[in-house]
Amino acid sequence: MDWKNKVVLITGSSIGIGRELAAQLLAEGARVVLNARDAGRLSQTLEAFQKQGYEELAGIPGDVSKPEDCARLVAETLNHFGQLDVVVNNAGISAEGDVSELSSDVFRKVTEVNYLGSVYVTQQSLPHLRESRGTVFFVSSIAAFRGIPGHAVYSASKVALKTLSEALRVEEEQHGVHVGIAFVGFTENDPQKAIYDKDGVLIPQPSRDFVKQEPVGVVAARIIRMIERREARRIFTLLGKLNGFANRFMPAVAVQILRRSYHQRKKTG
Repeated sequence: MDWKNKVVLITGSSIGIGRELAAQLLAEGARVVLNARDAGRLSQTLEAFQKQGYEELAGIPGDVSKPEDCARLVAETLNHFGQLDVVVNNAGISAEGDVSELSSDVFRKVTEVNYLGSVYVTQQSLPHLRESRGTVFFVSSIAAFRGIPGHAVYSASKVALKTLSEALRVEEEQHGVHVGIAFVGFTENDPQKAIYDKDGVLIPQPSRDFVKQEPVGVVAARIIRMIERREARRIFTLLGKLNGFANRFMPAVAVQILRRSYHQRKKTG
């Protein structure tokens, strides 16, 4: 696949995986649209790329949990570049806390960003992706294989992306649109990444030194290869593949591992 002059819209691309995707695609000659709800941080990312000499890019602030922002995001992308070839639904937020503890606001916010945000952007993009026979891509998680205690709302939002992609793939075959999804494992966090606590307050992402984390550059490169090859789905990392295998063929073992991990965290936390 020749990325030169392809227009790629990446949600949640001011930090983390989204930003790294943008960096690698710009280096390949793509024209990239950055998006984030934090306009200040988005502007900083845009300026950093421009200082590297990249000109074929735009930064469009907007909250994917708001349908009107998603409509404007796609419309401004078309106004700026005149086409749309790839959409990467990457924007996401996590939350920690048991179901009994989490405020209803947390359930709503995580669902609106992680799931509905992808729905809204995809719906607005599909007419243009049909014209280009392009790609709509979802960044999910190995949390989609089984609900993780203490992260139930995040797990639910990521499994929703799985079923959404499965249905959409069949619906869009006739239009030549590629639908892909990556089940990402533990990835190195951007220092600026935040999550919701049980009351809906944004706090820094806790350290995850207890598990090996994959470099963000490796994750981004794998997603790009999937899009180039028009792959439907892939599980990232050895841990993720073992997780998927256990949940499919040894569900009792998978449950026991989650149970032990959950109670251990409760004792130490």
